[in-house]
Amino acid sequence: LSSCGCRKTVQKGRLMDFTSTVIIPLLFGSLGIFALFRLLQWMRMRAYLQEAVVVITGATSGLGKECAKAFHAAGSKVVLCGRDSEKLKKLVQELCAVKNHRKNTQEPHTVVFDLSDTKTVVNAAEEILKALGHVDILINNAGISFRGTIVDTGLDVDKKVMETNYFGPIALTKALLPSMIKRRQGHIVAISSVQGKISIPFRSA
Repeated sequence: LSSCGCRKTVQKGRLMDFTSTVIIPLLFGSLGIFALFRLLQWMRMRAYLQEAVVVITGATSGLGKECAKAFHAAGSKVVLCGRDSEKLKKLVQELCAVKNHRKNTQEPHTVVFDLSDTKTVVNAAEEILKALGHVDILINNAGISFRGTIVDTGLDVDKKVMETNYFGPIALTKALLPSMIKRRQGHIVAISSVQGKISIPFRSA
């Protein structure tokens, strides 16, 4: 029994030695490498965003406005898109008034167009490329919603929702995509509503 106890003690001691000399340093080393990798990723993305051309639709309110603030603060060349020119001008003034420690001197560019009108979408894409040369990040954020029963909602409303929320972003993406492919870089972000996944009363459209 004593010899068995000794063996168990020796094996336990060897296991503890192996754990302390191999596994723990390896674990901490892996964590260190992972942390370094994430730091390098963050630094690379930060440098990338400082000069990136970022197009944001529906920029005057909600998530679009918050995206505009975040990218402008990161030093990006922000292109604010929307239907209301006055609201866009007000947002530009708001962004330029914020004191930024990175000193972003790039004044946001504004483009006024309606996503439900395909022709204006194509013209807007041409205007953006003509003014800034390329697009690094496209954020398809704009969208509309409608409150009403299925029976009382006219088909024209359903068409308007689809034109603005679906076909409009597709048209803008297709218009800007060739320039991204040509440069072999670019990012496209699509922001949607949870209402597309969950059935909510009076939100059928």
